[in-house]
This record gives sequence, C-alpha cells and structure tokens, in this order.
Amino acid sequence: MEKITAKTFLYYSATKDGKFEKLTDITSYPKLFTNPEKLDISDLSSPQKKYTEGMIDHEDLNFGFNYTKARYDALKEKEEVEGYYQLRFGANGQYGAWQWSGTHRASVDAGEVGGVRKGTLTCYPETEIESVTITV
Repeated sequence: MEKITAKTFLYYSATKDGKFEKLTDITSYPKLFTNPEKLDISDLSSPQKKYTEGMIDHEDLNFGFNYTKARYDALKEKEEVEGYYQLRFGANGQYGAWQWSGTHRASVDAGEVGGVRKGTLTCYPETEIESVTITV
C-alpha cells in the first residue's frame, strides 16, 4: 500500500556506527538517486550509437525546513563537519531508509508577504547513498 510523506525524518550522527538523532524536522526532501552519465562508445563499424555508464554525479540534496533561529543555529553548529545522514520513511525506516556521509550547509530562503520563514539544508554526499536497515 502506498504511504503518504508524513513521518519522514532526516537523522544525523557524527560517526557511522554512532547514535543517529533527528537533525531537524523537514518539510521536503530531494530525489536521492541520479543516473550515471551516459558515455558515447560508438564506433565506425556500426550505424547504431552505443553507450556505457559513466560516473554518478549526485545533485545537491536539498531538504526544506521551517526556520527558527534555534533550529538554524543548531544546523550551523554542525555545518561543514563530516557526518553521517539517514533519510527515513517512518521513524524506524520501516518504509525505507538510506544513509550517506558528507557535509551540509544551512541557508535561509527568500520570503514573501504572508509567508512562513523557510530554510534549506543542503547535503553534499561524499559516499554512495545506500539502503540501510534500522535496528531499534
């Protein structure tokens, strides 16, 4: 059965095997996987183009959050410090969980009349994004 996006969490730990804690409440999450680049390996022996997979270049992982000064300051404290991240569907990842290491930066989004203050947490993955099983 399909599930709604409610109960989606972003967790953080300073170490791979450390205790993961919720980094911040998020309002949006990005597409996690990027297709590898398409490399042309065509030759003159064939009228058909041929391709092979190249490297994967992950896009920045942008997570939305509702801005408060306390939340923003807490995110800034961990900024540019390598750590481990988990995106969990369900508090224990019962609908899926993925992990990667990298760094992040927090920024304040543009505002508008009658709008809610928002921010963006941008993660820069340094490892592959892997599916994980959360043990409670």
